[in-house]
Amino acid sequence: MPTSTRNPSRRPRGRSTAAGAVSLLAACGVLAGCGATGSGDGTVSLDFTWYGNDSRAEATQEAVDLFEERNPGITVNTSFSGFDAYFEKLSTQVAGGNVPDVVQMDAGYLREYAERGMLLNLDDHVGTEIDIESVDPAGLRSGELPDGRFAVPLGRSTQTMAYNPTIWAEAGLDAPEIGDFTWDDLIEASKTISESTDGEVVGLTDPGWAVDWFQFFIRQQGRELYTEEGIGFTEQDVADYWTFTQELRDEGIVTPAEVTSQVNGSVDTSPLVLGRSAAELSYLGSSASLFPTMGEDVALAPWPSNADGETGIYASTSIQIAIGSRTDHPEEAARLIDFLMNDVDAGRILRTVRGTPPNSEVREAVAADLDGVDKILFDFEESVADELSDAPSAPPQGWGSVKRTFTRVYDSVNFGELTVEEGAALLMNEAEQLVG
Repeated sequence: MPTSTRNPSRRPRGRSTAAGAVSLLAACGVLAGCGATGSGDGTVSLDFTWYGNDSRAEATQEAVDLFEERNPGITVNTSFSGFDAYFEKLSTQVAGGNVPDVVQMDAGYLREYAERGMLLNLDDHVGTEIDIESVDPAGLRSGELPDGRFAVPLGRSTQTMAYNPTIWAEAGLDAPEIGDFTWDDLIEASKTISESTDGEVVGLTDPGWAVDWFQFFIRQQGRELYTEEGIGFTEQDVADYWTFTQELRDEGIVTPAEVTSQVNGSVDTSPLVLGRSAAELSYLGSSASLFPTMGEDVALAPWPSNADGETGIYASTSIQIAIGSRTDHPEEAARLIDFLMNDVDAGRILRTVRGTPPNSEVREAVAADLDGVDKILFDFEESVADELSDAPSAPPQGWGSVKRTFTRVYDSVNFGELTVEEGAALLMNEAEQLVG
């Protein structure tokens, strides 16, 4: 599920999941330096921050503890928070000229922070402190910018459709099959579910709110959502996509506006979890959080394709790790990154909290020990490996704001405040200003 900052008048804002953790601003101060420090005894201190839930935090902290054990001259101060809160804090720090030594970075924000001079070019550290030999070259692409490499992946994932197999079976539907599941199939199944439950459960969570899902509408046409030059879609593309989703809503087979407007990518707002829909589009890594809540009432299905069998899905490495440009100890920061990405023992600790390991050797070693949800995610990724296309390049600067704008404008369309055509025109106007 993509994450998005929502209109607070209609939906909850992102919440920090860092229960008991020291907040980034409290730990560093807005105007105080957050970079690495050196103590009188020669110990280097690094600040490392990331976004995610408690499970990710626990695993990451355990891996950091192991790093410190193996590197007695380095201590790592850690903090984490939810996605929205994380980037709000990071934006505040950057405005004050500060950024932590090691930062988890989302691909949608990479170019923005790199071009503002807040991230270190890693070219001098790749091949020395950071080894990328066993990392899939396609997975490295999203961390590359024209001026160099500014991030490396912390995990690998792809896209899926999470669904409730119990509801599907009760409606007389067979499980979707990889390589043989189209949008037409999904629409027909959704109609059947909506009819069989008298509308109490609709077939699909409305995908119109997220630019992430719009991306695949474009990729299934053989194009990209954005290019090196900027925006890759047109006003007509947006109108076509939202016309499609509005028709599904009018037919009662996707969630209504009042439900869709609450969705922010979290389990708490998921219509699938809340029993309002029987399926929803998701990132594979994000779908892991559904299993503890839903148990046997959730399963993974292939992404729906167009009539030609094109899905547009790819190996996603949107969760990346980077070094703050003002760190006093870039070599030590790079060593931490290398450890988290390439060490087998670290991989066994982290498992799939950010997707499967990006290092092929670590992934192979970890696979043998996986069970439960971790194994479900790993096996699904392997099952769609032949379906994966090339990953897109790093988004243009301002893309994070475009994502939020896309959601906000769709809400207005969904509630009838704007027509589809008016919404598409407004989105393009704002997006071109944000990216341009």
